[in-house]
Amino acid sequence: MKKRGFVLTAGAIVGLSLLAGSLAAGGVESPQAALNMEFEGLIDRYLEEVRGVGASSAPRDLSAESFERVTETKRRLLAELRGIDRDTLTFDQYIDHRFLESILASAVLEEENVQRWRQDPRVYLNNRAVAYKVIVDPSPIEVRAEGLISDLQMLRTRLENGKANLNQYIARWVELSDAFIDGFLVVLENDLPKFAERVGDADLRQRLLAENNRAIAALGNFSEHINSDLSEMPVGDYRIGAEVFNGLMETRYMFPEDNIHLRRIARGMPGFTRFPAYREWGLKQFEIVKHHLEVKAARIDPDRTWLEILRDEKEDHFFAEQLVFKHLEAARASRDWVIDNDLVTIPWDDDDSIMQAADPSLWMSQWWGWGPGVPAGQTEFRKSAWTIIPVNPEWPDQQAEGNLTEKDAMFMYAIATHEVYPGHHLQRLYANEIPRRLRQYESSYSNQSWCYYIEWELTPDPQYGWFPADKQDIYALETLRLKLWRFDRVIIDSGIHASDMSYDDALELEMSGVGFVEEGSRINMDGIVSRIGSTMAAPTLGYFQWMLLREDYFQKMRELNQRGTLKDFHDRVYRIGFMPVVLVREAMFHELEQQFGQAISN
Repeated sequence: MKKRGFVLTAGAIVGLSLLAGSLAAGGVESPQAALNMEFEGLIDRYLEEVRGVGASSAPRDLSAESFERVTETKRRLLAELRGIDRDTLTFDQYIDHRFLESILASAVLEEENVQRWRQDPRVYLNNRAVAYKVIVDPSPIEVRAEGLISDLQMLRTRLENGKANLNQYIARWVELSDAFIDGFLVVLENDLPKFAERVGDADLRQRLLAENNRAIAALGNFSEHINSDLSEMPVGDYRIGAEVFNGLMETRYMFPEDNIHLRRIARGMPGFTRFPAYREWGLKQFEIVKHHLEVKAARIDPDRTWLEILRDEKEDHFFAEQLVFKHLEAARASRDWVIDNDLVTIPWDDDDSIMQAADPSLWMSQWWGWGPGVPAGQTEFRKSAWTIIPVNPEWPDQQAEGNLTEKDAMFMYAIATHEVYPGHHLQRLYANEIPRRLRQYESSYSNQSWCYYIEWELTPDPQYGWFPADKQDIYALETLRLKLWRFDRVIIDSGIHASDMSYDDALELEMSGVGFVEEGSRINMDGIVSRIGSTMAAPTLGYFQWMLLREDYFQKMRELNQRGTLKDFHDRVYRIGFMPVVLVREAMFHELEQQFGQAISN
């Protein structure tokens, strides 16, 4: 596209932004129009064949052939999708068509160019499924026992396939795999036999215990393999290259390459959504947030730096024995906070999110935990458990203290609204009620971006009173530090995947730049490098898209002679679903046009 040499006024910028959002659907109209059933059937097949929704087939064995079959299935579905005439779709189908295309196209790009299953032994460890059935599954004992037998049999098959597939050695991933295996063995050697005692059918109990013994032996054999044979393989790295990185930015996240409106609100240079400019933008934003930290800290105590202020506060942390219950209180309090401030509609009275300690398989490889878990598509119950990593009894005292300082009250208050209400837990409850099945089971980076918006805009706002009044300033300082953390992800994710940034350089930025203790910094890094490039960085940019959409929503409502409210904006986002923000924007403005019956004039 040619660039034209003209100057836009502020009013023209907003007007054009609204116009683009309203007209992008290009003639697709009428919510009463008949559904294209070919497209509906393709969504159903995608959910079954790729996501396993409603499928009765056995779980994937993670052989090399199974990975190729999945990629080929996505190629085939993508070709079919692109063969459907978008002019035959209803508006909602049109939005979902583009959403599914972004999912499939980016998945094929990723799977053709990056094969983590050749590098990461953790791919083959289904510890979570087993731990869930042993520890918390509410299903009948016999049903759980049969499921465990199948899981443990599949574990052995996957471990054998892992030994055949892994052909690159990454020392840190082997170290983390050993930690997973150690924790997994705690469950199998201690918890599962106790569970088996509760199984009334003697034959079923013996089959379960026999399969458990075989699984324990297989895990030991796998650990020996990755620590000996695998160490002789070529050394792998985390890089995917700038071309793949930028391809994912374009296809998976649908980021505009040079959108003037996004550039304006995010203070970005031309082309800043693509590497290498993306990394430079992250560095710029990192310095902007750091400056705000310094200014705010000077008002609190001019004799201490922001990091000194926060570290001193974190020394007053919870005892290990208080950790789970304190966070349970915060999880439940976040729901009352949303209702008291009328931030978003919570239409249910049977929803709840509590706190629970993670199982031992996660103790050594995670630092915080989190992640409420109502299953996608589940409407029968709306309760979840927000997991937190307890103090590992094998940690040295210094490491245990460091962990507790990073799960202190400041961090808890800053992150609770992100994780529970109105964050991830409420997002999932709404998603499960969306009539469009694709949006029930799929979300995107915007899911996390929205929680950044909650965490940085709503949580610290004194008018809503989430922070204790006597801690408002210092807890808001912690929120700014967490914002700094998310910008270091832009720097690290792009630098380590698309350029020549080293793991050690990235680790130093986490420690000295953001202030995490060493073990927490390492686990932060593990999260970035274990995922495909741009996964961890993309939500940071998405936050600016939500801020722009919020701004333009109020302008649009005024244009339609309506009074916009923050709650109405929030409710509309939750009802539409967490697709790439460009699609949410189009859906919202189309909805407003349909509801209030006033077209934008050219």
